[in-house]
Amino acid sequence: MLGNMSRTWMIVGTALAITSIGVGTSWSYFKTAQGSIRQAVRDAVPISFELQRLEQMTKDLIPEIRANQKVAAQLEVEMEYLSRETEALRESQNEEKSKMQKIRNSLCEGKQSYLFGGKTFTAQEVEHDLSLRLERYKNVANDIHGKEKLLEAKQKTLRAATEKISQYQHQQDLLEEKSESLQAELNLVELAKAGGNFEFDDSKLADAKRLAQDVEKRIRTMHKLIEGNRHVDSEIPVEADDRSVVNKFDDYFGQKSSVAKK
Repeated sequence: MLGNMSRTWMIVGTALAITSIGVGTSWSYFKTAQGSIRQAVRDAVPISFELQRLEQMTKDLIPEIRANQKVAAQLEVEMEYLSRETEALRESQNEEKSKMQKIRNSLCEGKQSYLFGGKTFTAQEVEHDLSLRLERYKNVANDIHGKEKLLEAKQKTLRAATEKISQYQHQQDLLEEKSESLQAELNLVELAKAGGNFEFDDSKLADAKRLAQDVEKRIRTMHKLIEGNRHVDSEIPVEADDRSVVNKFDDYFGQKSSVAKK
């Protein structure tokens, strides 16, 4: 009964306060009181506990750093294999271009048949073979271009990731040193207090709390790593090219055509 009456008077008092000073002012009072309560709770937490919490949070950063270092190492290995694969394709393309050049030069002689590897081929068969080789060469060239773009993107990502990891590790080292420094200062304060000459600096508690908050923010804002997307431009469809394969070859490699007239 009395409890109900107390709640009723509390509600009435609150209503009267809001009516007399306004909603905005009442909300300001409420926020101020809430902030004071929170600050009082934080002040009641022992500094030694705050330092233990800070030390643990600093140690928790180490697995995160190592995990990102592992991802960076894996990316570096992927880049090595991608670079080797691209280089092998380039070497294969150089050999294929040399072979096509020989076939192209033979076609410029204007013969009806040609001898390759101890076998005789008609001019049409040789032209068809060169056409297939040229299309395959273009496809591989596009593949190489895509791999080069992907490798470039991975290199850029790795550089950014390595720099981020280095900065993160440096911050972790600073936090660890700061934690040890604060613990040493707290030990001195407690020693002075035990000797009867206690002088307490409240800024140490505030410093420890701010540092703990910084660590907490860093833990929740880990940097995303590694994402390389390969983008290959699509070609615009055009009408069929009815030029001879020799002209196509010369145009692709920038040579002056010298096909024998039939």
